[in-house]
Amino acid sequence: MTIAAERPTIILPIPGRCIWCLKPAPPNDPRRSDTSHVVHACLGNAEQQVLPPGIVCKPCNGFFGTKLDRELIEFPPLRMNGALLEVMHPDKKRLFRDSIPGVGPIPDAPSEVIEVLIGCTSMSLVLDLWRPIIGHYEVTYTTRRLRLLSRAVHKLLFESVAWHVYVRGHNEAVDLFDSAFDAVRRWVRYGEPQTTGRPWLWHLPSQNLLQAWRVEPLHRVRGRGFTRMRLLGSWFFADLTSDNDDVMASLSESQLALDIYCIGDWIVPTENWTINRIGPLMLNPSR
Repeated sequence: MTIAAERPTIILPIPGRCIWCLKPAPPNDPRRSDTSHVVHACLGNAEQQVLPPGIVCKPCNGFFGTKLDRELIEFPPLRMNGALLEVMHPDKKRLFRDSIPGVGPIPDAPSEVIEVLIGCTSMSLVLDLWRPIIGHYEVTYTTRRLRLLSRAVHKLLFESVAWHVYVRGHNEAVDLFDSAFDAVRRWVRYGEPQTTGRPWLWHLPSQNLLQAWRVEPLHRVRGRGFTRMRLLGSWFFADLTSDNDDVMASLSESQLALDIYCIGDWIVPTENWTINRIGPLMLNPSR
């Protein structure tokens, strides 16, 4: 497993305070703070991207593990790519998934090329496989599930920034306790405000699918803070500083490709396409 990132310059000390609820999280007190896997271990994270104690408190970490992580793990493109790449859970020494959603068991000799057709309605995502095997996989979402997925994605990206700031190194000293991050903090931890889901962008471009992820630091553009991550082929992109009701205006400035989908309370192709052919994707499971 490899992680690519910009050259680090600054590593801040462990804060001893939870970046989510802002309560004390002493790193030497296992009852109040423990390690937090930014990327879930079942997706192949063998301790490469883990926050040490003192950054996320135990109650918040437990909440994410039981309430949010599952929605990201079950996101159809991650399930499909994880199965085709035969991603292993490093702790349990077993496959992330032993079958391909909507298809069945992983082929004994899979093709080096994955060809997929993506479609969507406002509440469903469709994956049609043409190679290495033919299959159809469709997931219909409720508003509640889309909002949980949004919270899981924003949790992933905010903690990825924290990993840069406190572990890997960042090109600036980002204060994650600044009030600019309060909107995403409230959304991820408490689902507030409850009036609408916080949008984010998903992209599955034509490229090699690696058993790896690319972690990017916080980027600042015109006073807003953005970040993105490539995880098993999928790009996840979000604005981490705007208020919920201002996110769409922010994300609309970043719709640079036809195969980007905006996901909030609905699933919408950014160019209003209902179907987008993106294959072939090259399968490369090498580490």
